[in-house]
Amino acid sequence: MAGAPLPGAREVADWIAFGSAQTGQLDKANDRYRAAAGIIARCELRDREAVKRASTRKFPGLF
Repeated sequence: MAGAPLPGAREVADWIAFGSAQTGQLDKANDRYRAAAGIIARCELRDREAVKRASTRKFPGLF
């Protein structure tokens, strides 16, 4: 994800706007990481539950 463009001016307000925009970009990147980590955690939980269900299933009279 690209960062905010650096300001060309020497005005403090431009640097404040840059800092705010850069923080917004970082917030977006961090949100994407948290979303991906959440998806992975839910998939791993689903997989563990599926393995548990599959390994406890018994055929009547055979096992």
